Amino acid sequence: MGEATDRTTEMSSVVERYQALEEHVAGGRQVVMTDVLDVPAAELRQANEHDVAVLLLLGELCARMDNGESAAPVLLATADKYVNTSFYYTGRILPRTRELIALLDRAVRERSFDLLLEVADHLSQGWAKYADSMFPAAFARLAEEAGLEGKPESFSRVSFVLWRDGLEAAAENDPERALPLFRDSLERYRKYGYYADASWLHTDLVIAHLLAGRKEEAHAELEAQRTYVEKVLDAHPVVAPEAGRSFAFHLGDVQSGDYSTFVESSVLRPTELTERDRELLMRYVRTSEFLLSACRYGVQRDFDAALDTFSFGWGTYQQSPYPRMFRHLADRYLEAPAKWNVHLTAFEQWHRMLRTYRVRVRPNVLIDTAATLHDRLKYAELNTCASLVLLDTAVLHSRLHGRDESVDWITRYLQDLRPTLPDILGAVADYLQAPRSAERRQLLSRYIGLRAGHLVPEFLSLDLGEEQLPQPDRLEVTLYDRLLSVEGVTVHENAPQPLIDTLRVLGQDFSESIAKGTTAPFLSAAELSDRTNRTSAALAQTVRRFRSACQERFSEVADYRMAQDAVIQGRPGYRLNPQSIYRFTEYSTDAD
Repeated sequence: MGEATDRTTEMSSVVERYQALEEHVAGGRQVVMTDVLDVPAAELRQANEHDVAVLLLLGELCARMDNGESAAPVLLATADKYVNTSFYYTGRILPRTRELIALLDRAVRERSFDLLLEVADHLSQGWAKYADSMFPAAFARLAEEAGLEGKPESFSRVSFVLWRDGLEAAAENDPERALPLFRDSLERYRKYGYYADASWLHTDLVIAHLLAGRKEEAHAELEAQRTYVEKVLDAHPVVAPEAGRSFAFHLGDVQSGDYSTFVESSVLRPTELTERDRELLMRYVRTSEFLLSACRYGVQRDFDAALDTFSFGWGTYQQSPYPRMFRHLADRYLEAPAKWNVHLTAFEQWHRMLRTYRVRVRPNVLIDTAATLHDRLKYAELNTCASLVLLDTAVLHSRLHGRDESVDWITRYLQDLRPTLPDILGAVADYLQAPRSAERRQLLSRYIGLRAGHLVPEFLSLDLGEEQLPQPDRLEVTLYDRLLSVEGVTVHENAPQPLIDTLRVLGQDFSESIAKGTTAPFLSAAELSDRTNRTSAALAQTVRRFRSACQERFSEVADYRMAQDAVIQGRPGYRLNPQSIYRFTEYSTDAD
């Protein structure tokens, strides 16, 4: 007892207390539960909400081992302290954790393996490291001690883990391995009331069937998805959103430490859905419909619509397995798959359009981009977003090329804009009519605030309220597979391989230096030659041609003269210019 208490007094963070519980589960040094779980408020203030949640749940599992009593009173008191003292409290995770503690208590009282498995499934959602944590072993040990009948490995093969394994298989173009994983995951999600996840899994099954060339099975899956969503909506009337009420589902990551999920509801089984929740459920159905149409007829427009409907507003889509999955579908069903870039979603194209303001993009280029995006979003039935891209363009256009021209252009779309976004349209109208820059800045802030309520690209700090036109000083360089973009401007649709190799090496060093807070070093010609497997002469020629292509392209589309070494410096060695490059990013569908 004394030894355990000494061990507890050494702990100074929530993470260390969790690690002590892991040792306890593993049969190492034992701890006194109340000492570990009664966390001082000072420690809780710096913890993220997910770390607190897993500490409490592992603590309850440990307390229940060896026929122990529940530690719920201590756990709930610690949860209350976190709620009352932590700035990092989101209100999404701990309320669900309280329900899980109660569900765990019920599982023990009723000696139910199924209820214990449900606790594990809820806990694992969005937690990438769940399978490698001590929880599967802790659940299995508790079930064994209680004599519950069930497979211990079930606590590792939860719905979230099965889904991620299925995604990995689909990204490797192995639909036969992906299909049973997706089916098992879907069964769990439907059983435990994860309505959006279940609808999403139906789309994953559609993709897997299409990867296998089974269009009829994919169509049957679409019909099952549509029926499921209709039943969910019939059972959960759509309510008007109120202040303080969270949505049930979230498109985009709800982040807390290692926890990253698409669930926004603060309860395990939401009973009410908002219009946004309904729209999200239907977006997955429309994704499946567009995918089936695209694969039947090989039409890129439908591939674009499927991509946009599925990914729009999801900030980490590019880092997910889905670009590779869509790439496999395009390779199988499109006549010219190389012409379809799975990374250039409408969301990404919109982001690039906003960046081009900084290089003072020419009016015809800006308008053409906006019209193309508007048409693409309308076809994908993302009508609100289609309207917002027009309003963004009106603001950018007015600053770069004059208010009168901007008003003349945006007036063509009034019949669509007025019923869709009357408040935001009014904010833009006020902004365009404001006579003084001070008023314009205030009105622009109102517009930005209103558009922030929609899942659209971030409106960058563009100094739109200032009189002076932008002077770009920080450029964004991005490789979308082989397409090279600099500050939103396409320099190469199909970049030469020597240039791609050079940018990858220099970009890697640049990104690592940013992460370390240092300045990227120059690479000598010999070092760069060795890392790219190119001769020094070939590298010099590659850099010269790239600089020329940048200057030529920018002179065509923007009122901005790019300095020769704005992207790649060449003396006394090679590096991405830290004085002018803001970020280098590469998106690739190549297997790691």
